[in-house]
Amino acid sequence: MSLASYPAVTVTAIAMSQEREDLRSIARVQWASPHGELEDSSIDDVIRWLEHSAGIAYVSQPDGSRGPRIRVVAANLQRYIASNPDDETADALLTLPRLDSGTPPDRRSRSRRAARQPGWFWAPGRRARPAM
Repeated sequence: MSLASYPAVTVTAIAMSQEREDLRSIARVQWASPHGELEDSSIDDVIRWLEHSAGIAYVSQPDGSRGPRIRVVAANLQRYIASNPDDETADALLTLPRLDSGTPPDRRSRSRRAARQPGWFWAPGRRARPAM
């Protein structure tokens, strides 16, 4: 699924693009849908979704609850996201875990029905059928 499929998501982790550790260097975010499925998106996709699709994003708290709302900030022709635009050093986004850029995100479905089970053929673009 994509961000456009949801009215609100919770950001659970971030990936930085540079060695810096500030809000402007966030390159990707991992987010959880209302159903708990984890996805990741580029910062450009998140900004576009927040501005044009009227989406709402929140920072995930360590206990799993919903934290402060994330907003788009524009400064010096650069747009980035922040949960506390008044004090960037105390922003809740910077307390989130970091994604390892070398490890691709887990996109496996959590449903048993979608799992690839032994004895089934999976042709690209087709539904599974029992092995004969």
